Amino acid sequence: MAKRGKSAEAATSTAPPPSPSPAIKRKAKPRLEIEGYPVEGISIGGHETCVIFPTLSLAFDIGRCPQRAVAQDFLFISHAHLDHIGGLPMYVATRGLYRLRPPTIFVPKYLRELVERLFDVHRAMDQSELNHTLVPLDIGEEYELRRDLKVRAFKTYHTIPSQVRELASVLGIVHPLVDLWGILQWLG
Repeated sequence: MAKRGKSAEAATSTAPPPSPSPAIKRKAKPRLEIEGYPVEGISIGGHETCVIFPTLSLAFDIGRCPQRAVAQDFLFISHAHLDHIGGLPMYVATRGLYRLRPPTIFVPKYLRELVERLFDVHRAMDQSELNHTLVPLDIGEEYELRRDLKVRAFKTYHTIPSQVRELASVLGIVHPLVDLWGILQWLG
């Protein structure tokens, strides 16, 4: 007598095939845009903060270096709490690993030497290059990202010294693209 395989038994079975489980529909978060620029990011209080403007190729703070932040050419650090700056060496190292151009990193002026030392320590530990351009900005200073876009550092109020950057058009129309704390509330 020939043995029947499971597939043959299933083909002759009169039981209906199992019905697929109902698809779980997740409520999509509305896409956030500011002045027409899409905004992405993550904010978990005390753990990680990173706000990304992908069409401008820039991020505010790096958190623990979320993967989608690695592609951003410009990074703005507001202050030195680890949930805002902890992933900085990983961000630069990952860009090097992917052979992306070295990023431009903006830091409050008072952090420049400390951030340089942070990179020196990581270079010594793993013999990596960690190529980047570090731009210290003092409150009120401006830097032109491109002909139609510049950044200006302004003071924020936090438990340690901090500053955020304001994006503005060079045409003299100053419009803050980022009310950073408002964005973080939305993301959180």
